[in-house]
Amino acid sequence: MIRTTVDFGIDLGTTNSAIAVLKDVSPEIIKNNDDQDVTPSAVSYGKNGQVFVGTRAKNAIIDKPKDAYVEFKRRMGTEFAYSFKASGLSKKPEELSSEILRSLRSDVSRATGEEIQAAVITVPAAFELHQCDATRKAAELAGLKGSPLLQEPVAAALAYGFQVDSEKAYWLVYDFGGGTFDAALIKAEEGLINVVHHGGDNFLGGSDIDWAILERIVAPKLAQNHNLPEFKRGNARWEREFLKLKRSVEMAKIELTTKESTTLTECSFEDESGNVVDGEEIALTRAELVKIAQPIIKRSIGICKQVLQEKNLSTGSVQKVILVGGPTKAPYFREILNACLGIPIDHSVDPLTVVAKGAAVFAATQKLDSRLLKPAKVGEFQIDLKYKPVGHETDPSVGGKVSSPSGDKVEDFTIELVNNKSQWRSGRITLRSDGAFMLNLHSEKGERNTFSIELFNSTGSRQKTVPDHMVYTVGAVIEEQPLINTMGVVLAGNDWDKLAKKGAGLPLKAKQNYRTAKAIKVGETDAAIIIPIIEGENELADRNRLIGSFHITSTMIKRDLPAGSEIEITLKIDASRLITVCAYVTDLDEEYEHQFDLRKKIISPTEIKEDYETELKRLRSLLTQAQEAEDNTTLDDLEALRSSDFVKEIEEAVAAAKADPDAAEKAEKRLLEFKLKLDAAELSVKWPALVVEINDSLEELNKMVVQHGTDEQQKRYNELRVEADEIIQQRKTERLGKKLKQVQDLYIQVLFSLPSFWVNQFRHLENKRPQMNDQGNAERLFDMGRRYLQENNVSGLRNVVSQIWELLPPQVVEAAQRGFKATLTK
Repeated sequence: MIRTTVDFGIDLGTTNSAIAVLKDVSPEIIKNNDDQDVTPSAVSYGKNGQVFVGTRAKNAIIDKPKDAYVEFKRRMGTEFAYSFKASGLSKKPEELSSEILRSLRSDVSRATGEEIQAAVITVPAAFELHQCDATRKAAELAGLKGSPLLQEPVAAALAYGFQVDSEKAYWLVYDFGGGTFDAALIKAEEGLINVVHHGGDNFLGGSDIDWAILERIVAPKLAQNHNLPEFKRGNARWEREFLKLKRSVEMAKIELTTKESTTLTECSFEDESGNVVDGEEIALTRAELVKIAQPIIKRSIGICKQVLQEKNLSTGSVQKVILVGGPTKAPYFREILNACLGIPIDHSVDPLTVVAKGAAVFAATQKLDSRLLKPAKVGEFQIDLKYKPVGHETDPSVGGKVSSPSGDKVEDFTIELVNNKSQWRSGRITLRSDGAFMLNLHSEKGERNTFSIELFNSTGSRQKTVPDHMVYTVGAVIEEQPLINTMGVVLAGNDWDKLAKKGAGLPLKAKQNYRTAKAIKVGETDAAIIIPIIEGENELADRNRLIGSFHITSTMIKRDLPAGSEIEITLKIDASRLITVCAYVTDLDEEYEHQFDLRKKIISPTEIKEDYETELKRLRSLLTQAQEAEDNTTLDDLEALRSSDFVKEIEEAVAAAKADPDAAEKAEKRLLEFKLKLDAAELSVKWPALVVEINDSLEELNKMVVQHGTDEQQKRYNELRVEADEIIQQRKTERLGKKLKQVQDLYIQVLFSLPSFWVNQFRHLENKRPQMNDQGNAERLFDMGRRYLQENNVSGLRNVVSQIWELLPPQVVEAAQRGFKATLTK
């Protein structure tokens, strides 16, 4: 019987991958050639380019470390390429991932004889957009043309809740994989599964435990025993040896789940003098493993607690923790979770395969892409069905439309659906004149209901249809996948407008009107309206991740645009997190559409090191400021931060970044967290001055509003005064900083409405004329400005002032444009 739904689900993991299919109402894992449920996510190439996937490729790391790779999932969507020495091949991360997907497809073909063209593929919920985009590309390279992406915690929840009738209950999906961590708060209620909240970290997983053991225990011992002072992960000379050792550490870690101690195996190598460095002399104990793993696990637990706290839920409100990921199978790991979370743990579905099984459940809810379905031939009738293949109702509605490729009329045709097992019949329904119909089914719980489609012409003769059947299953469904990070448009001055909030259901569409902060002339060199799109939760735009910048250049417009021109921005995000941005320029009556190139550039280790040293200098400065201010609370917090495992982790990642792009990305992510911690400390140190500043600003705002403001602005001032007083009483430093920004914004809003402001700006810029780059253009603009002053043309003067600002030195302009050089205002 030809499939009408996707049915196959793939867990494309950092360390292991698996594929499952839904049979009746139970997902089943399809075993690989080695008769195993999971396939190691490893790829190697032989001398003649032959490809090996899975266990054989993973083992090749020991014997041929320059021809085999693992953990490339972390680098998905970057410009990095893997070099294979024997074959001379170079492969991107998504190309290697496509080999894993091809291998899983061939497992299905071998086991069932079916050549699948579509599968649901899971990604960590914390995956960023460039990584999701690369996963889509990997699927296409593997011949999977219709492959919806599903967040891994959602898949796990479906594996547990698909056939469970549950009253309202909260579950916490704890997904600690080989390379990533996700914590998802799930609400299950009456056949619906909903992601309430999420937290995660793309650089937190079993691999981080392996690296910590290697860098803190194994490498120092080998360096000391064999006089190798430069034997460090960040030294490119030892790159392959470290990968070989990491494989051995991983095997030892697994052994230590059942043993008290073990030694490394298959990890000897030669130094530069040809002497053997015997890694097998290194012993490891479970106590050492637990000591190193504990802070890494506790970091994940901290994310879980934050997820609950942000939804005002206690651990007692959560029914169970669902375990996902191979590392969670270790007894010591579960003991730490039990002790720190205190929530009952459920691992009744194998943590290694639960995601693949849940993906198969979700796949049964996804109708096959119409491109993959065989169309009706002449003499047959095409039926376009409109229904959900899975739902909690036993009597779902089904709609559709019947048409003929040859244009035959369907007047007086009837249609009937028949349950193949129970022989329940819908009764014949007469089609409308356009071929449309609507009916209800009767479905049985606990099984997959297949209904034959019977179409009859006006004389009662049965006709051939495509498709000739449909399936429906009574089961829990995901209401919608959530947006993982808030997304929005960066505005001039390092502010940003949050168009799509974290947790919003996908797909979504959001619109907002803005105005240009500067003028742009047709054909003007290097002139553009710059619209940066970012994702994150931080108030300052440049403390978030830049998705990309949409440039409307001077060559794309048909006439000049003055400053203050209206632009409507539309942000569209589909269920797989593919982003499209449209900009409608009202004055031009033109719409511009842009899809971002989401590939992430390789980060420079030098820049990372310099950035880290800058933040360390800032930390030392803040310690001094806290001492001088006698702010003991902040001083204690900063001292704790300086000596924390968190800073040690950054140091290790920065040092390793010289030879390891994974470490470079991890360092970049941790550095952003470090900056945010220092931002908070800086605000705290400056609290007394901040209180004085906001009170002074409110006093100035009151004078401005009384003299020049509208009733609405006066009302807003009163609200800001009350809100500021409440925050000061609560001593919420970060919130007071945000409130100060709102006070300043309202002041500027009133100020910008005053003609005198633009006159003063013009006079101010006249004094800066000697600093301007293009004196000829400056003279022309100043002449125009003087004419506008005489004519009392405020709009024209405002436009001229905006253009004159652009003639100042870059450092002056950049200071005014902090935040990805955005050129929009609200």
